[in-house]
Amino acid sequence: MDRGAALPPREPDEVRLSKLLAFVLRHRPDALGLALDPDGWVGLDALVGQINARRRLPFPIDRAAVQRLVTGEGRARFEVEGGRIRARSGHTVAGVDATTPGAGPDDAPEFLFAGVPLAALAQAQGSGAIEAGEGVRLHPDEGTASLDGPELLVVDAGRALRQGLEIRLDGDALVVPALPVRFVLSLRQGFERQISAGGVLVRGRGADAEFALIRTLPRGQVEADAAEAAAAEAAEAEAGLDDEPPEIQDARDGGDRRGQPDRRRVQLPPPGGVDRRQAPRRQRRRRRSGRWGPAGRLELPKGKLEPGETAEQAALREVREELGIDGVTLEVGAVLSSNHYAFRTPDQRFIFKTVHYFLVTCDGDPSFRPRLEEGIVSVEWWPGQRAVSQVAFKNLRPILERAWELVQGP
Repeated sequence: MDRGAALPPREPDEVRLSKLLAFVLRHRPDALGLALDPDGWVGLDALVGQINARRRLPFPIDRAAVQRLVTGEGRARFEVEGGRIRARSGHTVAGVDATTPGAGPDDAPEFLFAGVPLAALAQAQGSGAIEAGEGVRLHPDEGTASLDGPELLVVDAGRALRQGLEIRLDGDALVVPALPVRFVLSLRQGFERQISAGGVLVRGRGADAEFALIRTLPRGQVEADAAEAAAAEAAEAEAGLDDEPPEIQDARDGGDRRGQPDRRRVQLPPPGGVDRRQAPRRQRRRRRSGRWGPAGRLELPKGKLEPGETAEQAALREVREELGIDGVTLEVGAVLSSNHYAFRTPDQRFIFKTVHYFLVTCDGDPSFRPRLEEGIVSVEWWPGQRAVSQVAFKNLRPILERAWELVQGP
């Protein structure tokens, strides 16, 4: 596979077809009167026939259109074999277990796992690389990787690919002839694993579905704003303003700008990024994903598992606590996905975090009391597709895309 080859832009019809295939082959084959086998396969001709017969797209398709998608832009998500088609991963249909890596090294996740024998680690101290039989097998799933050996390694696969490490696809794994130690995160000094869970709270279904996102600011800024507001309130009370007649207070607030909230704090940022009139020339560009903008950033609630908690229990607790929800019952509606990321702390610990996300439903329309002490300044309902584009971190977009697929009706 040519890693440097660029794919052509997707046509609108191809995007619609890809989304429909993902919905049907991962979650709702019954929406077309179809059933998946235990490995996730369904007849290609039957799928095409049902899409056309039920007019699930505003245009007819044929077998060739699906095959073009699968061999092109959709090669990482779907595969065709012997007149059958399936999604490579992400199944929520009961009785289906068909998780596989991508179509090739280019589609590998940023982080992968390898299980190796103890002897391979001992040998690597001298050679600088881990070797095992016909090569070191890398898996997206920790459980599968542990079957290859007792020592579970966390591998920075994205960096390895960018630096030209030779990787080939072999069955259900990616294989490297030898794994340089510099790409093994779990062998770095100060390495630490953390497991967290989070939730996507949803209301409504279909095109009207909305997701609850939290807006955060740096904790220090939230504390400073709260302290300033408290000081201003105390000064106003000491000056006796609270004892003035209402009409005097109204006149003061309306006629003197100093009595109004600081415009610099309440003014919304201009669409598209930093205010060009105030920012230096070198800063006149859209803020990078994940950075705090003037109005904060949009995220999903999450947190570390407490002792004895399951991931599902932690997700419900974090949604309830960070959104400040009372008086409604929360339930896990579906497993979404997990993501991994790594960072270094000020005390030089190297943290590799795994976050398991779940779709969360409730039995009413909750009110929110966000946790200011956690830097959460508001909780906002966002239309599903807009939430995908507005969330701050790139690795949260697939989570919300998956949630959007699940809440679409047949």
